[in-house]
Amino acid sequence: MGPVTRFLDDIGANVATLFAAGAPVLLGLAAFAVDEASLNLEKRRLQSAADLAAIHAAASPDDAAERVRLVLADAGYDPLPETIIVQTGHYAPDPSLTPAERFAPDTGPLNAARVTLRREGTVHFASIFGFPPPHIGVVATASATPMAAWSIGSRLASLDGGILNAVLGGLLGTELSLTLLDYNAIANVDIALLDFLDALAGEVDLEVGTYSQLLDTDVSLGAIAAAIASASGENAVLVQLAGLVDETVRVDMARLIVADGLAGLALGTSAAVQASVDALGLLSAAALVADGNRHISLELGAGVPGIVGIDVALVVGEPSVTGWFTLSGEGNYLRTAQTRLRLDISVLGDGGGLGLLDITLPVYAELAPAEAQMTSLACPPGRPDQGTATIAASPGVLRLAVGNTPHAAFLDTQSPLVIAKTPIVSLLGGIARINARADIAMSQTSPIPLYFTALDAANGTIRTATTQTPVSSLTSALLDDLDLDLEILSINLLGALLSGALGTVQALLDPVPLVLDEVLMVLFDALGIGLGQVDVAVHVFDCRNAALVQ
Repeated sequence: MGPVTRFLDDIGANVATLFAAGAPVLLGLAAFAVDEASLNLEKRRLQSAADLAAIHAAASPDDAAERVRLVLADAGYDPLPETIIVQTGHYAPDPSLTPAERFAPDTGPLNAARVTLRREGTVHFASIFGFPPPHIGVVATASATPMAAWSIGSRLASLDGGILNAVLGGLLGTELSLTLLDYNAIANVDIALLDFLDALAGEVDLEVGTYSQLLDTDVSLGAIAAAIASASGENAVLVQLAGLVDETVRVDMARLIVADGLAGLALGTSAAVQASVDALGLLSAAALVADGNRHISLELGAGVPGIVGIDVALVVGEPSVTGWFTLSGEGNYLRTAQTRLRLDISVLGDGGGLGLLDITLPVYAELAPAEAQMTSLACPPGRPDQGTATIAASPGVLRLAVGNTPHAAFLDTQSPLVIAKTPIVSLLGGIARINARADIAMSQTSPIPLYFTALDAANGTIRTATTQTPVSSLTSALLDDLDLDLEILSINLLGALLSGALGTVQALLDPVPLVLDEVLMVLFDALGIGLGQVDVAVHVFDCRNAALVQ
């Protein structure tokens, strides 16, 4: 065997030879692995910086770009990344939207920020093989949505026991005989919102779930009354009320409470939001938005010479799905219900040669829904004591009319009220009659801004937006605008006597505006609705810290 053959047949150095041949490849792979691990670590560090920058930017959208640069500098980025894109906009946590669609840049109200960072990565070995350093890019989105708990038309200003028994009893589907002392005992009872909702969940046997699931259901008015009594610490009057309420009347909770801020909170987490509401106001609001028969009739004594009495028919229209109370952010709004009254005012007086005149004046009062919208909300994260809000409130249009409309049309609040001329008094045994019609309205053409601070919320301050036209001037104008005409139904020889009838009737109606003012005020106050006004209260500011959302 020759030396060449022996060399080729010798396998003693195969491993060393193979290692020497493969060493460059192994070293290259190791170098790329080191660079890859280094780039991943660098990207994670950049992502952490972007997350922190987005949180700080979302907490103060007005100076978001400056905050991002400060965070990056504090994180040790000197120089700063080559690309820094800061976008502010609105983030909507809507499950029906894809994650990419939930953030809308340059869209208000501003409650979120998106930070995009790109920089050249650092490589240690790849450049030896001619590979350029790659670029690293990260994106972070954070949202800080300040919220406030607020309500509209929640005041029961006139605690007249008789009127409240009639009105509230009619709304609750029962007869009430509470005394004024009873009403005063619950007038200032406040209950924690989430304590009420937890108690309501127990009433409807909802043991597991979220507050938003509870607010997406129909519950009985009786269950609501029982939950209010429970949350009040078993207040004796509220417990008594709960036992009287019609269990068959149902309430769409979405018409009562709109709580976007409770969407993800589990039942039982009552410490999450420290908002309180007026117990009696909550019960009356629930009755107003219920689906029961809300046509109420009552008789009132006027206590004014010449005014014999007033028969009242009241109907409450169904409000749109906006709620009476809300825990939400900027842009949300609330509406009250539409309310109609028919007041048959009986006037009795001396008609001179015409004898004793018995006049029945049918007056319609219609209060369109009032609206309020949270137009601005400032609430530094974690500092509810510095919260401020501006709510633009628009009192409902008040319409007063004298005339007649069919009973079915009066009850149909979805259709406009059409008023026709109607007889108000018959003269001389039916020889003639006097017909009347009037129709006037008062409205606030532009919203009235109401400003609230954290101190206002703590003190339970109620602010009222009032139309510029006084209600008293409207009722006076109604009679001034009254179109009276004499209709002679048969041929007679008493034309001269009848010629003065219009002036006589007009004189007998002079006390009506004063009585009408008082009656309207009392009735609408009993409903928690200001006549020509809208009451707004902010209950608590919820100043949440910014958090990553994408």
